[in-house]
Amino acid sequence: MVTIPWSAALDVHLLSSGDGVASMCIPWRADLSDRTGAVATGAVVSLVDQACGAAVISRLPRPLLISTLNLKVDHVRRPEPGCQVTAWSHCYSLSENMAFVCAEVWDLDPSDIVAAAQGVFSINRPIVV
Repeated sequence: MVTIPWSAALDVHLLSSGDGVASMCIPWRADLSDRTGAVATGAVVSLVDQACGAAVISRLPRPLLISTLNLKVDHVRRPEPGCQVTAWSHCYSLSENMAFVCAEVWDLDPSDIVAAAQGVFSINRPIVV
């Protein structure tokens, strides 16, 4: 298993991944919180980026390197103080060299989102081990 240092620093947990869909969460931590005690927007964006990347990777037929080309995150509301945030992402379209992804983020209730996102990822060369 590959550990991504930034994921480890944020304590990102992979909840599920497969068939172009992925779910990840960041548990609440004081050092990742804003002045109100909510998970900070920078941590939310990092979670979205990683969840979207996981969705893309889960849809690829073989291991390939990917990179974020464009990621737009609309922050709908601030997460509840002291709550973890969860991201669900879906790779809805894949071409030879690009993948298109959407995501939603929530804290307590998946129907009451914290943020929504759209992303485009480049599909690069095979991973050499």
